[in-house]
Parts: sequence; C-alpha cells; structure tokens
Amino acid sequence: MAKKKDKSLYDENGRWVEERGRVKGAVRRSFRLSPQMKEVLQAARVELPPALKKDGTPGKRNQVRYRCAACKELFSQKDVQVDHLKTVVPLWKKEKDMTYDEIVRGVFCDKDNLQVLCSTPMKRNDGKSSCHKKKTDEEKYIRKNMVAAIDAGNFLAEDNDLIIEKLKKRHREELKEKEEKKNGRKRKSKKG
Repeated sequence: MAKKKDKSLYDENGRWVEERGRVKGAVRRSFRLSPQMKEVLQAARVELPPALKKDGTPGKRNQVRYRCAACKELFSQKDVQVDHLKTVVPLWKKEKDMTYDEIVRGVFCDKDNLQVLCSTPMKRNDGKSSCHKKKTDEEKYIRKNMVAAIDAGNFLAEDNDLIIEKLKKRHREELKEKEEKKNGRKRKSKKG
C-alpha cells in the first residue's frame, strides 16, 4: 500500500489533486462572514436570563441561544449550523461536474434558502443524531441513488421532484427499520 507521501500531488492532466476541495472550503469559510449568514443567525437568536453562579447570584450577561428550525430546541452557537434548504450541489448532479461559479452561487444564496439547524455531536447528544446530520445523511442517500440512476441511464430530468420525494420516503423507512432492529436487540440483551 502506497503511503500518503508517495501519492502524486497532481492528476493525469497536471492539476493539483486537492485544488477543488481547498477552493470549496475557502468559499464556505468566506460565506461565514456574509450578511446572509449573520441575518439568519440573528433571526434564530434567543436571549435568556443570565445563568446563576455557584453562589446562587445571577451572572452579568444574558445567555445567548439559537433555535433549531427543525426540532425548535435551543442550542449554543457552537452547536448550530447555517444550512442551505436547497442544496449547494443539486441532488441529481455530481460536484465534479459543476463549475466553481455554480458552487459559489449555490453557497452565496438568498437568506430565504438558509436555516439554522442543531449540529450537536452524538457523544454529547445521548447518541442521537442532530437535525443537521439527519438532513445531510438524507441528502447523501438521495444523491447516491439519483447519481446511480443517471449513470445507469434510468433517469428523466422532469421527474426530479417526484424521485426525490420517493427516495426521502424510502430513506425514512430504512432508518425506521434499523431503529426497530436496534431496539429489538436492546430488549433481548436486557432479558438475557
């Protein structure tokens, strides 16, 4: 097996292998400074009374939390993400087939296409997935199946919305089956 150092930094066309990922990462980092993102975060912002100190007296500053658009619970800023309602890369397209201009236009969209979702890591969330992870997993599932259909030639562009809805339903059913199996195993281990 070749070590990472042995791998070429350039592809067969002489382009830097990591170029696309680095450019996309830079675009997303610059988006964090955009007025759209700030406005969406501000709209989800909720101020709570100051937390109590150990001696029982109130602190000096109000607590700031952000409301998740999906579960409606409050989270600190480190546990939320500004998410695109309509994905940056359309679900029926491969990212490598998009131009940099299309990616930039997808990232820098209207604030109407943005929402705040919780993104608490599972280890701090009692082993449950955050709303952002659930949405991302569903999008990955749909994209994988749609791209496979395109590659196989079983795809008509007019059917995008219908296919996406069917795949969302199938993904939710598969998740429900996995959860039921998982819960069944837990019950058996408690009895045994």
